[in-house]
Amino acid sequence: MVDELLVRLPRNPRRVRLRHVPSPLDRLTIIYDPGDRRGVSGARLRLRTMSRPTRGPPTVTDTEARAGTLHLLLVEDDDGDAVLVEELLSDAGLETEVTRAWSLEAAVDALAFPVDCILLDLGLPDATGFDALVRLRDASDAALVVLTGLDDAERGLEAVAAGAQDYLVKGSVDGEALGRAVRYAVERRRGDRDRRSQEALRARAEEVAELALRMRPEPHVPSSPVRVLVRDSDEHALSTQLCDVVERPDGSVLAVIGTVEGSGTGAAAVAATVRAAFRGLALSTLAAVEVLDSLDHLVRTHGAVVRAALVELVPGTRHTAVCHLAGHHAPLAMSPGAAEPLATTAQGEPLGRGPCPRPTLTTDVGDQERLLLLHDAVLAQSGARSGQGFATVLDAASKGWGDDHAIAGTVERVVRAYGPNRAATQFVLLGWSPA
Repeated sequence: MVDELLVRLPRNPRRVRLRHVPSPLDRLTIIYDPGDRRGVSGARLRLRTMSRPTRGPPTVTDTEARAGTLHLLLVEDDDGDAVLVEELLSDAGLETEVTRAWSLEAAVDALAFPVDCILLDLGLPDATGFDALVRLRDASDAALVVLTGLDDAERGLEAVAAGAQDYLVKGSVDGEALGRAVRYAVERRRGDRDRRSQEALRARAEEVAELALRMRPEPHVPSSPVRVLVRDSDEHALSTQLCDVVERPDGSVLAVIGTVEGSGTGAAAVAATVRAAFRGLALSTLAAVEVLDSLDHLVRTHGAVVRAALVELVPGTRHTAVCHLAGHHAPLAMSPGAAEPLATTAQGEPLGRGPCPRPTLTTDVGDQERLLLLHDAVLAQSGARSGQGFATVLDAASKGWGDDHAIAGTVERVVRAYGPNRAATQFVLLGWSPA
C-alpha cells in the first residue's frame, strides 16, 4: 500500500498532465502546488492513494470500474481544510476521484479533465470576491459547491445567487451532509443541462417548422380574373407534398400539386426543391409543357420520382383550363350538386422518368364550377384508382354548395375523413371570377 508519493517538478510549471493505467485503487487524490510556497526550489506534486489488496488481475475494465464514480475538483489552498474535506468525503462513502488545485489558475488547468463537481474555497490567493466562482462557472459545465468559513455564511448565499448549486460552512458539516450536497448539486446541474438541451431542441424544432412553412409560398395571383383557394394544414417539416399557384407574365395562371415518392428528409428536400423551382419557372416565359420538362430534369438529377399535375388557366379563352398529368390523377370537376374526375384513360409518366409525351386535358370551367386539385395519395386511398370512390363522397357533400370557403370546408372535412393522413389536408380550388 502506497501512502504518499512526492515528485519533484520543474519550477513554476504551467500545466501538469497525469495519466495512470487501470488499477484497483479505491481513491486517488492529486495535490498540485504550482508555486514555491515554502522556499523550496520547484513545485510539488503529491499523490495519496488508498488501495485494497487484490488477488490476480482485475476482472473488470477501467471504464466499468469507474462507472458511477464522481470526479471532483477541490480548489483549496489550506492544507488542513483540504485534508478535512477529503476525510469527510471518505466518511460519506462516495465513489470519488478528487483532484486538488491550490489556486484558481491551477483549477482552470485541471478542467482539462472531466469534472462532475467543483468544491470551491472563496479565499484563494489569486482571486478576490466571486472572481473564482464566475471564471470556473464560465469555464466548466460542472456542478459547483462553495466552501465558506464560519464568518462567511452570508457570502455562501451570495455565491448561490451568482451561480453555485450549493454552499457549505467548513467546520459545521459532517461527511453525510457533504456527500448529500455533492450528489444533489451534481443532479441539479445535470437537470439544468437536460432542461437546456430540451429547450434548445424545442427552439430548433420551431425554427425548422417555421422554415418549412415559409418555404410554402402563398398563391401569387395579383391581377388575373381567377379564383384561387389553397388549404394547407400539413405543418410537418418533412412533408413530401407540394402545391403552388402563380400568375405568369402573360396573365395566365399555372397551378401545381404533387407528391414525392418515399419519405424522410431526402423526399422532403426534393419536395421543397421542386416547389421553389416551380415558382421560378412559372414566372418565366417558358410554355407550361417546358416547365413540366424542366421539373422532370430537376427531379431526375435528384434520383427521385414525383407524381404531379399542372393546371393552366389561359387568359382570353375565359372558361378554358388545360391539365398536364405526370403520373397523377386528373383534377376533380365540381359544380353545384355534382363532383367527378375529368375523363382520362392515362396519367402519364411521373416526373423523374425522363422526357416523354404526357397526357394533356382541355376542359371548360364555368363561372359556377371549380377544379379541385387533390393529392394523388388521397384519391388512391378512396378505393377506386380513377377517383370515383372519392368523387362519390364529394358528390353527396356538394349538395351544400356555397362560396369558395364553404366548398373548401366541405372538401377539408371529406379529406380528413377519407385521406391517408387524417391530421393534415392540402388542396387547391381553382375557378374563374364572375365577369
